[in-house]
Amino acid sequence: MKSIFTETEIKEFIKANLKPEKYRHTLGVMAFAEELAKKNGVSAGKTRLAALLHDCGKEIGRHKKYMKYVKFDSFEKKIKPVWHNKLGEVIARKYFKVKDKQVLSAIRKHSTADKNMNPLDKIIYLADIAERNRKYKDAVMIRKAALRDLNEGFILALAKKIEYVLIKKKILHPKSIEAWNNYVK
Repeated sequence: MKSIFTETEIKEFIKANLKPEKYRHTLGVMAFAEELAKKNGVSAGKTRLAALLHDCGKEIGRHKKYMKYVKFDSFEKKIKPVWHNKLGEVIARKYFKVKDKQVLSAIRKHSTADKNMNPLDKIIYLADIAERNRKYKDAVMIRKAALRDLNEGFILALAKKIEYVLIKKKILHPKSIEAWNNYVK
């Protein structure tokens, strides 16, 4: 794990900048991500760092000074719930001095996915959707699939997220569609 901050300092920042339920979610993401990383031979340090920082930009109002570094595409401008992905990546780079491209990628892609997902990207995406504090009906199914096979779990999680967005009649980010079309064979 490459950061000038200790894990304790990062946790203190996250706890101070997120609502209690989001902090609990972050710890849940870290726990499930570690489980998936161990099973899939992915660096524990990178996984812990990406999991801890995945939602660090969630409270956008607290981090306005970093917004000037964020570039949104035309779809992202319309989909405010995904703003924290790129803002989180900027905070990780600028504040926490994270240089690891895989960690930054996992933070950036954790709620939209992308047509090119490395194992760490998939782990953080899955852990965000299906960490053990998640109580919606498909979370258990996604967790079981992910523990059997990372790709199977990822495709199922992506399908459920796309389904959710469609049911809510919200804008579906093209990166999610590209991910679906690339990984479903």
